[in-house]
Amino acid sequence: MNFQRHHQTTLLNRLRQPRRFIQAVTGPRQVGKSTLVQQAVAALDVPVRYVSADEPTLRGPEWIAQQWDATRLASTGEQGAVLVIDEIQKLPQWSETVKRLWDEDSRRGVPLKVVLLGSSPILIAEGLSESLAGRFESITAGHWSFAEMRDAFGWSLEQYLFYGGYPGAAPLIAGAHALATLPAR
Repeated sequence: MNFQRHHQTTLLNRLRQPRRFIQAVTGPRQVGKSTLVQQAVAALDVPVRYVSADEPTLRGPEWIAQQWDATRLASTGEQGAVLVIDEIQKLPQWSETVKRLWDEDSRRGVPLKVVLLGSSPILIAEGLSESLAGRFESITAGHWSFAEMRDAFGWSLEQYLFYGGYPGAAPLIAGAHALATLPAR
């Protein structure tokens, strides 16, 4: 399935503009944040580095700096590159590190664009408001609307009201329904 939410178009348009702000994509787990970012960056003609802090290895400010440096190296002239860090809130001191690196690139004129994804609203909001105030634009990807679930999965209003707006659950629900309708042996 290749359904695109309106958030994807918003992000893509912002990434095609000259570098001005960090893009922060936030919302609850399992609403398709990673998918919409992957769809947006796939349409770009610049190098993209997509990394996740959701892995079990201990990571911190040095890891962020390593990813940032690797993306700078991949950068192509004035078009630059895009660094995407998923589940950023899991990293200690993430906002201070991102602020330092973003400000460094701003002073040097480095056209590196950054997209941060997070699913903990409190931790993300805290980091964005404390260290990154005035440096980011936010895209909030919430639960899917009835129209989105209907268009993407063919759901009825009754299904939407019963199961809610979590797209990740839709194939599981469809599979469970198919199993429930099998004849008993």
